[in-house]
Amino acid sequence: MLLDWEQVHINWTLFLPFFFLSAFYFLRPKKTLSRPTETKSESEFPKEIKTKAVLPDFKWDHKEPAKSYPFKDKEYKLTMGIRSFKPDDWLLIEDTYLDRIEEKTKLITNSHPAYDSDKDTEASTVFTSEIGDPAVRELYDVIIQYMCDKYPMYFKLNGDGTSVHNSITKEDIPATAGDIDTRKLLHLLTRTVEEDCIIMMPDETLDDPEFGNEYYFKAGVFAFAAGFDPRDKFNKPLTSIHEPIPGYQSILRTSMNRYFQRLQPCQFVGRANFSIQAHNKFYVDDDNKGYHLSEEEVRRAIPYEDLDFDKQVHYRSERQMLTRLPKTGAIVFTIRTYLHPFSDFKSQPEEVGQRLLGALEKFPDDMAKYKGLTKLAPAAIRYLKEFL
Repeated sequence: MLLDWEQVHINWTLFLPFFFLSAFYFLRPKKTLSRPTETKSESEFPKEIKTKAVLPDFKWDHKEPAKSYPFKDKEYKLTMGIRSFKPDDWLLIEDTYLDRIEEKTKLITNSHPAYDSDKDTEASTVFTSEIGDPAVRELYDVIIQYMCDKYPMYFKLNGDGTSVHNSITKEDIPATAGDIDTRKLLHLLTRTVEEDCIIMMPDETLDDPEFGNEYYFKAGVFAFAAGFDPRDKFNKPLTSIHEPIPGYQSILRTSMNRYFQRLQPCQFVGRANFSIQAHNKFYVDDDNKGYHLSEEEVRRAIPYEDLDFDKQVHYRSERQMLTRLPKTGAIVFTIRTYLHPFSDFKSQPEEVGQRLLGALEKFPDDMAKYKGLTKLAPAAIRYLKEFL
């Protein structure tokens, strides 16, 4: 099933640790909330996050991943475009569930074989702070209840009422956060949902006339960062997080900060992005972006003959959603990462490949350099043209 994403323009990984430097290509949806004033009034949203159960015959290992193809055959323009969602759309279980959870577990426990043994990936992916701790506890309780409500065949409260059994991982997890250490809670959430969860909050302890009223990255799990070390974004405001993005300061800063201020509790909005990478890694802090490279390096396209589009080159997309927790008022940004070999486009409808081809050919130079597309796009365009 193809996700019906339309043109959305700026990556929320750009937007936080949330919208971090993953300024992947966004496509604007048919219905957009382009201005915060267009959101519903507070009374129109529920006071707590609730969801309906999936159908009784749902089988997680038969649920194919959605095809997140938000690109469009037109020139990219930096805008803020988001789409409204129902609570039922928030957290998903697909047949990648176990694989992605194991991938994240290796990263947050410093046991991933793809990274040097002295590389502290746990410190780069799990974040807590005193100001963020209450929001972590609320988020834990919300997610555990959500998974029990939506997937009751896989998440069941044990007899004593203090723990929940996950029959997919075959693990028991606490039913509520209680007084458990917040870092431990984030590790437990990583064993529960595929999505990264990033918490954004104002920090009234800061006396900063320029950024004081902005939202800051204060806690969460950012295991699948694409092109930066999340440590560089922790405790930073939205504007600083997005600093490398061409045009963010002049075009999006004001509207983005205003939207964060006005997002209602239990309101869900989202977007999608896409990029291309020359490897199959989910956590990437030394590639995927071009803003840290010299002009000569970023202009040096990788020869077509040097790339394996079946095994090496991958298409990457993020399904990003945003909501406000009802008790603490913290904003939670969740990111679900899709990754598949670029050659998979051969089996997709021709119009999908044509849209991707048009998007790559029309990418503006400044954003192409920022996203590192100047290195891969020429070869990807040639590859697409060979079978379209």
